[in-house]
Amino acid sequence: MKCHVDVAVVGGGPAGLGAAISISERTDSSVTVVDEGPIAGGRLRAQLYRQNGNWFIGSNHARILSERAENLGVRILSGVQVWSVTSRTFHRPSPPSESGPSIGGNSARFSLGLEGGDVLTSDYLVIATGATETPIGMQGWTTPGVLAVGAVQSMINLHRVLPGERMAVIGVDPLSLAIADELAAAGVSVSGIYLPPPTSPDPEPPHAVIERLAALRAFAPTRLAALGMGALALPRFAEFAARVWPHRGVTIAGLPLHLRECVVAIDGDDAVTGVRTATVDSLGMPSGTERFLPVDSVCISGGLTPLLDLTRECEHVDIPELGGRVPLVGPDLETTVDGLHLAGNVTGVESAEVAKKQGFLAGAAIARDLLGGKGTDDLEEARSQVDSARRSAPLSFLPGIIEGRRRMNELWQSYAGSVVGS
Repeated sequence: MKCHVDVAVVGGGPAGLGAAISISERTDSSVTVVDEGPIAGGRLRAQLYRQNGNWFIGSNHARILSERAENLGVRILSGVQVWSVTSRTFHRPSPPSESGPSIGGNSARFSLGLEGGDVLTSDYLVIATGATETPIGMQGWTTPGVLAVGAVQSMINLHRVLPGERMAVIGVDPLSLAIADELAAAGVSVSGIYLPPPTSPDPEPPHAVIERLAALRAFAPTRLAALGMGALALPRFAEFAARVWPHRGVTIAGLPLHLRECVVAIDGDDAVTGVRTATVDSLGMPSGTERFLPVDSVCISGGLTPLLDLTRECEHVDIPELGGRVPLVGPDLETTVDGLHLAGNVTGVESAEVAKKQGFLAGAAIARDLLGGKGTDDLEEARSQVDSARRSAPLSFLPGIIEGRRRMNELWQSYAGSVVGS
């Protein structure tokens, strides 16, 4: 089956739904969202964490966005994978046409190959596929009972299934701290949060981890805990704390945090029986002292990386502050492929609120083009909302995100100048 729409959106998370809503509120164009999940909402549906003493329930926010989109006439195809994206044009930037784009199946800019052999064509495309987890390989990591943090999040918050009775968490980052809090609230005994092995991708010494903890004080369950985490941001305090951090760990907000101990192996044949840990010095290097910790499950959190499977026709750039290799995007999240915009974590890992605002921005930019260049004021407001959401975000998955966005703008200006001058 082949179907044509004015705008196709790949990804039904907050960014994709935000883009669809933004377009449909401004135009009468046909918009279809394609998402591989059984229900629209993306990873937002599984998010549940404390924020300023209150619980953020992502499933409620996801439902509101989905209903808002459907009430505007957006068609949502859930449980459908996009296997390929091909485009007819590779020219950017180009001014919006006064008469809008050419419409029709044969002149469509984009063709999406869907599972089962169906084809969806469109004149504009938004890719909002989010991010994927970065694995941490170690001895025993394929043992049954070892789960990625996203899987644990889905089991608890979506399916109400406990992953185990006693769990060790590997990795110290916003996701692991949030999931440890959720596990404890659900009745799972969290034996501790440990550093990953030094062989993991981009290992950090304890003082670098401590500096990042200071940015997570909004997630502390009490004001006293928030003040304690805020003290970690004091000049040179992180280095001092790393030197004096006890090897037995420190309990923060009821969770044992081990910054002088890393997991070096997971034991068990048919099921997890425990983990082996080693003490590390203030630089993060193992000292050789190991101990065995009995647990029946393990959660591994290695961070997130933008998911780029469907952005291969775009120009890409290397910006470590945004997570490494990412698509080159302009101020309105346009790409080097005419008619293609991106939104959300595919452009660099940030919070769900920033992703939603990026979706609104990408949608406003497409609506302007569909309306023949009208709607510049809407774009200015949408850009401002993205910046505001970014600066007020309660956490940053990537500490250099502001610098990364500045670098992206510089690279786009250089690219745009070369296109205009050619």
